[in-house]
Amino acid sequence: MKRKAVKPNLRRYPADKSSDAMSSDRISELPDPLLTQILSHLPIIDSVKTSVLSKRWESLWPNVSTLDLNDRDVTPPYKKLFATFIDSFLEHNFESRLQTLKIKYDECNVNLFPISEWITTAVDLRGIQHLEVEIRNPMYVIDFTPASVYKSKTLVSLKLRRVRVRSLIEVDVVSLPCVKIMCLEKVCYGKEGDLCVEKLISGCPVLEDLDLVRKCDDRVKTLRVRSQSLKIFRLAFPSGMGDEYEVEIDAPALEYLSFKDNQSDRIVVKNLKSLVKVDVDSEFNVKFGDSEDLIKSDTIRDFLTGVSSVRQMIISEPTLEILYRYSKLVPVAEFQKLNHLQAAFSTTSLQLLLAFLESCPNLKNLVLDFSVSTESELINLTNVPRCLTSTLECVEINKLIMREETGIKLVNYFLENAAVVKKLSVSFTDSPMADEDLDIYKELLTSVKRSRICQVFIS
Repeated sequence: MKRKAVKPNLRRYPADKSSDAMSSDRISELPDPLLTQILSHLPIIDSVKTSVLSKRWESLWPNVSTLDLNDRDVTPPYKKLFATFIDSFLEHNFESRLQTLKIKYDECNVNLFPISEWITTAVDLRGIQHLEVEIRNPMYVIDFTPASVYKSKTLVSLKLRRVRVRSLIEVDVVSLPCVKIMCLEKVCYGKEGDLCVEKLISGCPVLEDLDLVRKCDDRVKTLRVRSQSLKIFRLAFPSGMGDEYEVEIDAPALEYLSFKDNQSDRIVVKNLKSLVKVDVDSEFNVKFGDSEDLIKSDTIRDFLTGVSSVRQMIISEPTLEILYRYSKLVPVAEFQKLNHLQAAFSTTSLQLLLAFLESCPNLKNLVLDFSVSTESELINLTNVPRCLTSTLECVEINKLIMREETGIKLVNYFLENAAVVKKLSVSFTDSPMADEDLDIYKELLTSVKRSRICQVFIS
């Protein structure tokens, strides 16, 4: 008997709702304010491109809060057209919520983009809150900051990188009543550099965060940072050829100081009564053996005295060495309130570290970043600072090398002498240890723990 063929069931089933959800444009379903916020994180060229997606997207990009102008995003044939477009956007699109203007430029032909005019329009007519101007090409230092910038009533942050602020000399009074954040990176200040910087800082009565990255030809011989409101200050001034430089810091509200100045000869810090944390990586322009040793010793002494009330400190190995050599001339100030110290050192500077710990009688937390020196030196670990026997509770030693002799001696030293330590952590630069490596290392730690509550963690 011939079997009847079975026809396939062609009845259409309801579509899978989850498949529809996956295939739909979920991004377009987001509310306009959120989409506009997303577009604000894109370069303006990319934001404008979204206008071709649909009529809804066509009206979104003009409401971006950030205008990010990068000359590398525009190919040469379209630069003039792009400049015309930005002119129109800034001068006519007043319904937008523009808050931030970012400009990055690295070409020498400044006539392509009227940057000064854009900044003037954004500051004067649009009342932006955040302005960033950066010249990426170090061969060109160009004045893109019109005088009106220094009298803005709306700016909250001002960041200038590799620009010239020559026009500041022409400003009688700098008045930036809302600026809380300022970054001046490798800025050239013209003939009256000292006065320019001082006017700029003093003209910001609510300034809280200041970042200064200096260069030797910035024409600032004496840097004066005087502020009643400043809470965070980062100073970087690398070594280089040049005249004598001075720096003066007077900031009673300062809580964090990062001092990486290797060029200034005279350093004055005062009224740092609120200072909580300091990060020091400086050789204080010291050349021991010169006739200026005693003068530099006074400078280092005054600096240490000025920051002696800190509770947290980060100190580099070059600074550690300078302070140790300086201590041979004049006693180092004590850091009575210091409870957390992070220090970098090598096998040759271990003695320097222990000597510095003598100045930290109430230290509770110690973080050590260790590096092995190519020079061999006899390690003498007989000195036991006061904090080891009374206050030190937590020790963290990083970047050790398995079976390296100095590192093993150092760990044993803390186990033998830290009387109240609760936790000792050790980590290695080697590959993660297997169980057998861990057992071998534990066998190398032959010391009997002086603190009965000490726990040792090895990773």
